[in-house]
Amino acid sequence: MDSPLKSTLGARMSAYLTSTDDYRRHRKNINKNLVRIRRKLGLVTKDTKNYEDKVALITNDKYDENQLYGTVLLLTAERDMLYALEIKNMLEISNENVSSYKNLMLSRMKKSLSTSKLLLQVIQNEKDFIIKIESYVYAAIVQGFFSINKRKWDLALDAFSIAKCALEFLSAKITPDTAETTQRETSDLRETLFKELLDELVDPSLNLALSQSGQSKITSDIKTVSRKRSSSTLLPYLAPVVETIKKSDPNFFDVIPESTELLSSITWRKHEAELYNDEIALKLTQIMKEQKESTSYTESSQFDVLSASWSEVLDHHLSDVEKNRDDDDLEKVQSRAILLTFINYNLFFTRIKRDTLLIDESARQSKPDIAREIKKDIIRLYGNIINTVQQVKDLPGVYNDDDLLLSLDNLEKLFDSKKKATLAEIFALNNKHKESLKILHHIHSELPSSGSKFYEVEQFPYDVSSNSSFELFKEELEEKLREATITVQLYEDNSRVYSQDNFVVSNMDKFATVLDDMSNVANLKEPLVLNPLLSKPVLFDIGFNYISYDMGTASSYNAASNNSDSSSGDSKSLKKQGGFFGLFGRK
Repeated sequence: MDSPLKSTLGARMSAYLTSTDDYRRHRKNINKNLVRIRRKLGLVTKDTKNYEDKVALITNDKYDENQLYGTVLLLTAERDMLYALEIKNMLEISNENVSSYKNLMLSRMKKSLSTSKLLLQVIQNEKDFIIKIESYVYAAIVQGFFSINKRKWDLALDAFSIAKCALEFLSAKITPDTAETTQRETSDLRETLFKELLDELVDPSLNLALSQSGQSKITSDIKTVSRKRSSSTLLPYLAPVVETIKKSDPNFFDVIPESTELLSSITWRKHEAELYNDEIALKLTQIMKEQKESTSYTESSQFDVLSASWSEVLDHHLSDVEKNRDDDDLEKVQSRAILLTFINYNLFFTRIKRDTLLIDESARQSKPDIAREIKKDIIRLYGNIINTVQQVKDLPGVYNDDDLLLSLDNLEKLFDSKKKATLAEIFALNNKHKESLKILHHIHSELPSSGSKFYEVEQFPYDVSSNSSFELFKEELEEKLREATITVQLYEDNSRVYSQDNFVVSNMDKFATVLDDMSNVANLKEPLVLNPLLSKPVLFDIGFNYISYDMGTASSYNAASNNSDSSSGDSKSLKKQGGFFGLFGRK
């Protein structure tokens, strides 16, 4: 037999049934498929006068011979359930013959339930435990819908609790990573179907039954409720699936002991939020204990574990918010919103504390050859901290808290100043002391004067910073500023004394005298480097034609020679008119 949930509820969800016509059309398609299988198995009664319901005579032996007998029972139950849903959809838009149609709807649901019970009896010898559990899930869902329409909320609560536990067990049991390609695709489709059934069908129905039964005032954690209600004896025909799950996973139905002390509420910035999920309350209780012990943590890896715990409880809370997004109780909605901000707030400060410890661990590495790389890593970590502080400022409720917002602005300014101070240290390592001094002076001018209250809040989580730590940073900054000023002064004096332009060997206008000592001749503290003097080569022909060597002394001689040779020159010019190197200008 194929997957019972895929053949029924999966096909129903894939068809996107919204109107009465949609349900009728889908029901007819199911009926056509059902007739075809019944004819194949010989379950059609041709003698209508002596009609015998052959479907009701299906036994375990027939199912063991051919699993199509189970498919017949499954599709018969689905056809009756679709008919009931079709009538229910029609009653929502029409008020005609309400009582008669309602009775017809309930009778079809009851018939579907009886067929589902017969199916569970027939498949007792089924070897595929997934098909077996899916059949129980389908029967539990049919039972749940029938009980809701009959307003029997305890039965509905038990039925949907068993369905939820079975679906969660199947989702955890399927491991597509270890299967082959085709089996992996089938497992993925099944897992997607299980999650959709939980989110869109089982959990909303379970919340409805929980609220109508009056137990929502005690707890709204449907996971805890479903674990507890699964052991109920109101529906004994569904008990075998619970036993099957217990054999496979003995700890699956474990719940939080009633003697366990759980947080009932949390407080964040004078906002109080009630905890309606026992599982989240348990995780928060454990995290709060770890948070008290974190005062003695000195390694960043310890805060990695704490950050992972906050991330886990955040995922659970987001899932809980998504499942209860249609909750009409404004008090619960507000409590969940406050709790979300509370979890994110502590998660972000856990990351900030971890990064500050990473910075301290990096700063303790005293290796001169990698000092610059360490400083660059520290700058990157400060950048991560600044981004995290900005995420804290974006949390809901922070903008309206003036004291907290101002304190976060100053916290961001502090870490930005530390980032710039680290950059100044990198400039100092590269012997750029003037640039380092300018950066430190800029940081000092941006920060408020000592003695003023830097933070308005009393304390940040994990004590990442405080007013006293800010005063300590100011003192360290002023000390660095004084050291940088002295370093720049000494560096300029030394550079003035040992400047290459002050030595005789590098200056054409200076000459060594008897009074000078050898320190004025060349910089003997550094290796002497001889560099060639750059010159511009000139072609001799160009120099000969355009440079005069007599400097005007032979002008009279030139005049006389010019007069005597003018005639000969004119005759020669007719022969040849010279050009540049004799190459151009010939005629």
